[in-house]
Amino acid sequence: MADRGSMRQESYPQKKKKKSGFLSIFLCYIVPYLVINSCILFFVLATPKLQINDPTEHSGDDSVSVLVHVDSVLPIKKFSAKLEGEELNYTRENNNYIIPLSANGSLRISVTSINGMTNMENTQINSFDENPPVIDEDNVVLGVGYVEFVVTDSQSGVDFASIYGIDHDGNNLKPNHIDEQSGKVSFSMKSNSITVYVSDKSGNQVSGNFNLEESPYPKTKSDLEEEETSKAESDKIDTKKEDSKKEDSKKEEGKKEDSKKEERKKEESKKTNSNKQNKIRTSKE
Repeated sequence: MADRGSMRQESYPQKKKKKSGFLSIFLCYIVPYLVINSCILFFVLATPKLQINDPTEHSGDDSVSVLVHVDSVLPIKKFSAKLEGEELNYTRENNNYIIPLSANGSLRISVTSINGMTNMENTQINSFDENPPVIDEDNVVLGVGYVEFVVTDSQSGVDFASIYGIDHDGNNLKPNHIDEQSGKVSFSMKSNSITVYVSDKSGNQVSGNFNLEESPYPKTKSDLEEEETSKAESDKIDTKKEDSKKEDSKKEEGKKEDSKKEERKKEESKKTNSNKQNKIRTSKE
């Protein structure tokens, strides 16, 4: 009996299930197509990424440089850096580009990979001190024999050793007191005016002129010369004004004379015409 059952099983083998035709096409054709084209599309559209770091100041030579990191799947074909349209030099260290700078302005970074995709970014550079110090006009104390003022510089800082003044007589003066923490500077004045000059650590300079309207000191030679010069100029101006007034009055008188002459001529012509008419009437009669 057992042999018969085994024989029956052998005589009726199990049928194998056929795979679906759509599944075979999907696995063998569609999936590889999608994978290959996705990879091609990825490499065709792959764009390099830029990371522009803040400018770094070097204490040794007071120079400034910017480090740009480039992250790209494909090799880089071209890299350029321009400051206000001017091409800049750079050094490359693996994926980092170091760009030395010498001025403020708009920095444009452009990078292109071998597939032709380009990324461009702009950043503003304001690391260089191009503005002079500021003399606070609201905190100026101008007294008899001295002047005090406050000077500040928010970038490179005030170079207090460079401060000097020139008085009305041309003497070069140094401040008699400097408080670097508060920025207060004071000068002694031996004349009625002084011009001070203040520079910052980047070499930018500002000047300020301080005058006493009524000086407690006797007038110097330069004061007298200036007064004589100003008086002579004012006299010249007054003389010119008087001359112009005289010329204007002469012109007015001339115009009046001309108008009188015209009126006389008109009256004479009227008389002449009336005499002619009378003669004509008389002859007719």
